[in-house]
Amino acid sequence: MNHHLDPGMGVFPRFSFRQSPFPPARIPYRRSLSCHLYLFLFLFLFLFLFLFLFLFLFLFLFLFLFLFLFLFLFLFLFLFLFLFLFLFLFLFLFLFLFLFLFLFPTQQYRHYQALLEIFKMRPSKESKEFGDLVMFMAQVSRAYPKTMTGFAGELSALLDTHQTVLDPALRRTLVGALVLMRNRGQVEAMSVLPLFFGLFRCQDKALRQQLFRHIVADLKAANRKTRNERLNRAVQNFMYTVVSDENESAAKRGLAVLTEMWRRHVWRDARTVNVIASAAFHKSPRVLLAVMKFFLGQDKAGEEGGSDADSDGEDGEGKKPAGPSKDDIYAAYHKGTRSSKKKKQAKLKRVMATVKKAARKGGAAGSGAESFAAIHLLHDPQTFAEKLFGRLAKGAERFETRLSVMAVLSRVIGVHKLLVLNFYPYLQKYIAPHQRDVTAVLAALVQAAHDLVPPESLAPVMRQLVDQFVHDKARPEVMTVGLKAVRELVLRCPLIMGEDLLGDLAQYKKYREKQVAAAARALIATFRDINPEMLAKKDRGRGADLALKPREYGDLGVATRVDGAELLEKALAEGRTGSDDDEVDVGWSSDDEDEEEEEEEDVGSEGKGGAGEDSDLESLSGDDEGEDDSGSGEWEEVSHLDEEEEEEGGSSRAAVRVARDEHIGPNEKTKTKAAVPTRLGNKAHMEDSDTMKDGGGARTVHAAKKRKSEDVSEEEEDEDED
Repeated sequence: MNHHLDPGMGVFPRFSFRQSPFPPARIPYRRSLSCHLYLFLFLFLFLFLFLFLFLFLFLFLFLFLFLFLFLFLFLFLFLFLFLFLFLFLFLFLFLFLFLFLFLFPTQQYRHYQALLEIFKMRPSKESKEFGDLVMFMAQVSRAYPKTMTGFAGELSALLDTHQTVLDPALRRTLVGALVLMRNRGQVEAMSVLPLFFGLFRCQDKALRQQLFRHIVADLKAANRKTRNERLNRAVQNFMYTVVSDENESAAKRGLAVLTEMWRRHVWRDARTVNVIASAAFHKSPRVLLAVMKFFLGQDKAGEEGGSDADSDGEDGEGKKPAGPSKDDIYAAYHKGTRSSKKKKQAKLKRVMATVKKAARKGGAAGSGAESFAAIHLLHDPQTFAEKLFGRLAKGAERFETRLSVMAVLSRVIGVHKLLVLNFYPYLQKYIAPHQRDVTAVLAALVQAAHDLVPPESLAPVMRQLVDQFVHDKARPEVMTVGLKAVRELVLRCPLIMGEDLLGDLAQYKKYREKQVAAAARALIATFRDINPEMLAKKDRGRGADLALKPREYGDLGVATRVDGAELLEKALAEGRTGSDDDEVDVGWSSDDEDEEEEEEEDVGSEGKGGAGEDSDLESLSGDDEGEDDSGSGEWEEVSHLDEEEEEEGGSSRAAVRVARDEHIGPNEKTKTKAAVPTRLGNKAHMEDSDTMKDGGGARTVHAAKKRKSEDVSEEEEDEDED
């Protein structure tokens, strides 16, 4: 066999098919078998994996379904057990309530009665179990009215018999059970109220507060829809015995209930006032002081007014009434000059709204108007005043208490015009500049003066007042207070002033201190209206009506026509027919007019005496409750307004002369409003404001000429005197 190398085969020899040992047909057969084998193996593996995955998923789903069914069965069993337990508990509660409603009450009530008998053997022993059982029986007593008919009576008897020896906690529990039954209407008010008032004797402050709140709330609820006159009359009649109780704490708490019912406008009748007035003769000074504070409008509201003797001070002073004061109202309109008039009026409106709201609510304490209303409701004021003065004359109380009694007694005398002639000599010994709270004493003296008092009874007091206050060695503020007090006295009782004494007091019109001179001029102006004949000729002024004289003592002055008709006749005589041009504007027109009105109220006009009466009285009384000595600060508030009046006196006269010379027109009326003379009285002030507002005319010229003639006559008389 030839072998040759093929260049295309490389190192491999070239064979032919004929020379191969294998048949030519077997080579392609072998290649086809291997391909099918590989394909078969691949398909087998694919099917095996598919079946494996299918079985795996089937097993997974089977397990999932099995678990789901297991959970479903578990939840079903849980719900079944829950329903079973719920039914079991429902049946158990039903049986419990059945036993509780039909078997337990009788058993518990028997248990209560057994414990009650054991407790009566040792009432001072603490027993929490007995207290809990009593409260439980009180809670369920409404459901068993027949079984527990005598339950409230047993508690009342236990408290009434052993009230002083019971444990304080147990005693409050028993009272709470009775209060609960009373609030539900199971007990009548008059069956428990005497017991509650009797429990005020216990030395337990918490118990007294609990009883006080319940009594006030119960009486208020009984009169909420309609007045329960039957209950009110029964309780008020019983209160006479309460306020006269020898125990100070019980009497004071009963008095606190009465004053609280008055303050809340539940009891506003004469019976309530007279029950309170009867407590003024209790032997305890604290009860007396509480009654005096009620009539003065200083009683504390709520529980503070009924504070027991253990926690009270000796004479605890009342709080100031809620709401803005006069100074606040004045500052609301006059202070803050950068604000516009509109803003000032808005601020004033807010302040006045606050005042009205406080007045509607009644405030924290009674107002002065309420105290005067109570004084008017006294049945026998003469007997009340005489007994009260008899206790005052003994002098056994502290000075603060005596001062309150003086104030109440003077108000009763002044309101009812009583004759308690020994009261004025009693006040005479307190009239001295160095006396503590002397302004309050002077205010009491002024309030007690009226036209039915004999002049010989007030004349020594007047002489004492002038000798102690009005002399050259006294301080200016002392002299001012003395002159103002004299003026207030002669306004109420003109016959006590003598001509010589009036002449001496009139000499102070040129005193170096302006406030003293202003007070003297106010006194002169007062007598120009009531009795100008007593004045010296130089002090009467031009056009003085010498026919004006005060009525003699005892002259009642029976009216023969309609009261006030003389004012209409005077207006017609002056040419004022009631047109729109003649209306007097007394509103809030400007800051200057407001300042003039404030000065007239403080200093007192020299017109008819009633205009400045209240303001002078307030300047006498002041706020002296907290002062101990008559220092210089006591007189500052009295005298600082008189200086302002004197400073404006010259400017007012100058303004009148300008009005006369230049004939003020309508465009210049605002320039002279601030200079309206206040010394000529309220009437002159109103006329000047009216003429300036109308813008000139015949009335302006007439008033200016009249003022000029009066000023010229006064200057000529002063020159003649010099």
